[in-house]
Amino acid sequence: MKQSRYDLIAVGEVLVDLLSDQMVSSLDQAERFRRFLGGQVANTAWNVNLLGGRAAVVGCVGADGFGRFLRRELVRVGVGTRHLHEIPGVLTTLSVIVRHTATPDFLIYRGADALLSPPQIPVQTIGQARALHTSAFGLSQEPARSAILHALRVAREAGCLVSLDPNYHPTIWDKTVPAPEVLRQACRYVDLVKPSLDDCRRLFGPQADPDACVSRFLEWGASVVVLTMGKGGALLALASGERFNTPPHDVAVADVTGAGDAFWAGLLLALLDGLPPRRAADVGQFVAERKLEVFGPMQARLDRKEIYQTLWEDDADATPRL
Repeated sequence: MKQSRYDLIAVGEVLVDLLSDQMVSSLDQAERFRRFLGGQVANTAWNVNLLGGRAAVVGCVGADGFGRFLRRELVRVGVGTRHLHEIPGVLTTLSVIVRHTATPDFLIYRGADALLSPPQIPVQTIGQARALHTSAFGLSQEPARSAILHALRVAREAGCLVSLDPNYHPTIWDKTVPAPEVLRQACRYVDLVKPSLDDCRRLFGPQADPDACVSRFLEWGASVVVLTMGKGGALLALASGERFNTPPHDVAVADVTGAGDAFWAGLLLALLDGLPPRRAADVGQFVAERKLEVFGPMQARLDRKEIYQTLWEDDADATPRL
């Protein structure tokens, strides 16, 4: 049996989020901001540790105050940072976001995260992990694109569960290679993708419907697709042809930023715990809804066993032994 040092290796963007204190609709209305750890893959690693897992990040930050802040935050919750590289003379990537109950307005000031290079991919460490996770943000520019594709190949050969968040946005994408072409290439090594409906409509057109979106990722090679649709819940599609809906629950929304990353952490750990995809999607939805209730990243640690018992208190067979 594979000896695993980590549940998850998260490869890609580690950045600072400046999130507006006030609930506003656009950046021109925001007056004050708070600083948080950000980046899809960094947030997923953070949330995995809050759920009792073991995660490490592979990425680049600037040799500056923001880079030191990000390392300190990750260490605070136990995320491994041995492969978080500081790049002298380059600023840490910064995201400025409005606090909102729907898709937020934001600006990205791109910096060190895009400079991850293939030699910085820790082949041995990936071989000691159960899963590897990355995102379209990291794939959007070179040399990080080549580094991440290399990491995906290494993870596939090592027998890891491989996952990709197709968090595509045209404003950060290097236009030399179309995003669908890169994502199709990446999906050859990927087991699991979790796009949002907004991601899909940026990728495939504003009229793209959920069924067509999940079908596209299945055609590209993913075996499990979870499409999150905000108040519409989530659509789970399997390569076998099965499809399931995960309904949302009414929660008081304090901040939507990072909810998808919380979903990822619950989904991945539930799969690694041995739950089938349909139940794992329920866990992801539960964790995402806990995140929606707080401003900024989740801070409280959650007991996965208690989550499973809450979701399936009348079905002991559904709760894995942890």
